[in-house]
Parts: sequence; structure tokens; C-alpha cells
Amino acid sequence: MKKYWPLAVPVALYTAFALTGIFWFRCAIIVFLLAYVTWLLWARVPAKVRGKNAFVAAAFFFSIFGDLCLHFDEGRPAVFIAGVALYFIAHMSYIGFSIRNGKINWWIMGALTVFFTLYFIFWLYPNIESIGILIAVFLYIIVSCVSVSAAAAIPMGAHMDKLAKGLVVGGISSLLFSDFILSLHDFVGISTGYFLMLPTFYLSQMLITAALIHLFYEKS
Repeated sequence: MKKYWPLAVPVALYTAFALTGIFWFRCAIIVFLLAYVTWLLWARVPAKVRGKNAFVAAAFFFSIFGDLCLHFDEGRPAVFIAGVALYFIAHMSYIGFSIRNGKINWWIMGALTVFFTLYFIFWLYPNIESIGILIAVFLYIIVSCVSVSAAAAIPMGAHMDKLAKGLVVGGISSLLFSDFILSLHDFVGISTGYFLMLPTFYLSQMLITAALIHLFYEKS
């Protein structure tokens, strides 16, 4: 368990944020994880698979700026859309990490797409006036469904085992759950479970980082 000690840092940073409310503490969580994953990629990950795993670092990078946009949008649609676009790119990076043989779990993809499309039509669409935000949110929903479905279809092999796959699926699913809670709060006005939004958002990056630690920390 010693190899997982870096995950104590984001826990400490989130605790500091929860106690003080200072935004930069929670912003530092992904910055730290990005720095750690970047080090892990170059110091521990075999060169032949470094490129595919670098998608995780890219996802963290775009998540940092997506978080900044959504935090400072102050009701400005253009800034909000920019934040959603950056998170869209982050999800595309997760898809790049997950798709090793071009696979998608179509059962999960179908179930998620039906659920979130109905959610969009009957809950989000009536509450969003900006066409730009509507389009951004819908595209983000679709890429989120693809992201989870691609993770669920990751094949087992020399550089992916059952535990690591479970951590990746759990991480990306946690991000989808966090986004769902956020959308209920911001667009529908439902605050039930909103206290879980930030913890599950940062849990997603921690679980994916844990997957890389498990796979590569002692396997270089």
C-alpha cells in the first residue's frame, strides 16, 4: 500500500478546501495529480505503452482549465461553454486511454444514452434558454456516455488487469455521476446530493491515478 501514498496529498488538499473554502486548494488537487501522473509516465511506464497512458495526463490537463472556466464563468455563457468544451476534450482523452482495440461496450452505451437523452429532453431542455449551452451540454452528455462505455470495454492484457480496469471504470463513472449531480443543481434546481458533486469529481481523478500506480509503479 505504500505506493499509494501520493493519493494522501489530494485528500489533504480537499480537506483544507472543505475547512477554509479557498478555491485554490481544490484547484491544486488536479495540478498535483497531473504532475504526479506525468512523473509516473516518464519514470515508471514502459516506453511502448507510454503514449496510450499519456491520455490520462491530457485529461487532467484539460480538466484543470475546465474547472477554472466553470468556477469563474459568473453567468457568462461563452465562458461556461468554454469550460464544457475543455471537459469534452478531457473525456475524449479518457476515450483515447480506454480504447485499445477500438471497442465499446454497446449494452452500457445504449443504456446510458437512452437514460441521459431522456433526461436531457425532459429535464434539461426546458430549463436552458441558451442554444449554445444546450448544444454544449448535449454533446458533453454523449461523449460522457462513450467515455464510460469505452472504459467498460477495456481488454485485459499485459498492461491492464481486473483491478486497474475496475479503478478506471469507477473513476470515469464517478465523473459522470458528479456531472449529473451538477446539472441537477444548476439547471433543474434540485440540490439533493449536491454535497457529493465535488468529492466524486476529485475521486474520479484519484481512482484513475490509482489505476496507473497499480499497473506501473513497480513494473518498470
